[in-house]
Amino acid sequence: MNRVGMTKIELLVIGLIVGLLGLMAVIAVSSARSGMRDAVRLSNVREIQAGLELYFNESNSYPKTDSYIALGESSARCLGAVGFNSVCDSGSVFLEVITSPPEGGLDELSSCETYTNSYCYAGSEIGYSVQFEIERDNALLGLTKGLNCATEEGVTEGACEAVEASLDSSSS
Repeated sequence: MNRVGMTKIELLVIGLIVGLLGLMAVIAVSSARSGMRDAVRLSNVREIQAGLELYFNESNSYPKTDSYIALGESSARCLGAVGFNSVCDSGSVFLEVITSPPEGGLDELSSCETYTNSYCYAGSEIGYSVQFEIERDNALLGLTKGLNCATEEGVTEGACEAVEASLDSSSS
């Protein structure tokens, strides 16, 4: 018997294969987007660190704060000769534009002032910390999903505790 066309089972199998391929594509794109957002966040943190080191070289101290401030937001958009400002227009400029973290994918763990999912900076004359959040583990840098900390010594996993303690002791 010569039959022309496909049976229902053959159509079902083809539909299942196409569906699985589509699902795999969606997962791959989602993972790639998450990785790209984390790469941007880490790049921004490295730029902030570089600007802070330039500031330190010029003034022999880091910008001092009484509490955590949200970098890239209205009050701290650039790093100039007098520290973090909304506009850098006088003297030396060490970091012209501090960008806000990419939207999406975070658990709102890094929050300071009234901002969530931000780069939170705290500093004293001899040290600083920038707390930030990433979406996925980064084995190459030794960072884990969630809160991580950048200091003058490098980037480490976990919340910034050392500067928090020094801020607490200096405010009392």
